[in-house]
Amino acid sequence: MRVAVVGAGSMGSKHAALLARLPDVDEVLVVDAVATRAAEVARDVRGQAVSHDEALDAADAVVIATPAELHAATVDAAVARGLPALCEKPLTDDLRSTAELVERVEAAGAHVEIGFQRRHDPAYLAGRARIADGSAGRLHLLRLTAFDPRVTPRPIGEWPANETAPVFLHSSIHDFDFVRWMSGQEVLEVAADASRRDQARPDDPRGIETAVVTMRCSEGTLAVLEATWLHPGGYDSRVELVADAVHLTMGLSPRTPAAHIEWAAGDDPWRGYLDRFEVAYRSELIAFLAAARGERAPGSRARDGLEAHRIAIAATRACVERRPVALAEVHGVAREVA
Repeated sequence: MRVAVVGAGSMGSKHAALLARLPDVDEVLVVDAVATRAAEVARDVRGQAVSHDEALDAADAVVIATPAELHAATVDAAVARGLPALCEKPLTDDLRSTAELVERVEAAGAHVEIGFQRRHDPAYLAGRARIADGSAGRLHLLRLTAFDPRVTPRPIGEWPANETAPVFLHSSIHDFDFVRWMSGQEVLEVAADASRRDQARPDDPRGIETAVVTMRCSEGTLAVLEATWLHPGGYDSRVELVADAVHLTMGLSPRTPAAHIEWAAGDDPWRGYLDRFEVAYRSELIAFLAAARGERAPGSRARDGLEAHRIAIAATRACVERRPVALAEVHGVAREVA
């Protein structure tokens, strides 16, 4: 197969490198607005740097890793060509354009997956299997940890005005999708509170750096997300669940970047998401290409991106308005979403 990778930044270059090592990929076609960057990535993976249209015309599948505001144009181009697409999250940068894009994708019956790589993490898959086959019993509680490394604070004004807090749209959207996927339930209501390193509660949701989000699901499961962009030592993403028959942890390991009081930690903590989820990213690409060939069902669908986006908006409103927000209040524009 020939696979186009549109966007040659950190995420796109990671996808290109992983694709180049897969036995069923014959060539990687790299596209980027910065020609030198596309050429460098293409050279590293022994692929070709080509134009956007050249890549889509020649490819058997496309992976989209451009900034969110550019996603829709490439998704639409892929749909027009009948080309299977894997698009990084968020599907677009606002709810209106996301809902309208999902409508176009679904009307065309197109194959568009979202880059929710956690659905392909081996431990998370094993946990979900216990829920899906009923052996875990009823799921009562999901507790999600999502800690990103502390970086220099970004001025609020650098973020574009949006109905969704950046931490929820660009980071926690993975966790919001995960709750739906792991539980097999829909999120009905969201409550949230948040802070910033120098403010107990930021006036502008673009300033949120730390948040606690509680979600009530359709069959009674509660999910609690603890998220921060202020971890002092690395990247920490893990999940704990409590069900009738099991209490499972997934993602806790010697590489978890924490000082454990009662047991020794490893000396090689996770530094970032590309490292922590490399196996999941590789598995995601393998599964996507298999689905593109018709050998399995897609691992996610465009509507999953819309549903996670709706939860991100509900969490933002819950923070701003200091009240629980029902998902029924957050409507897709093109069509009511149940």
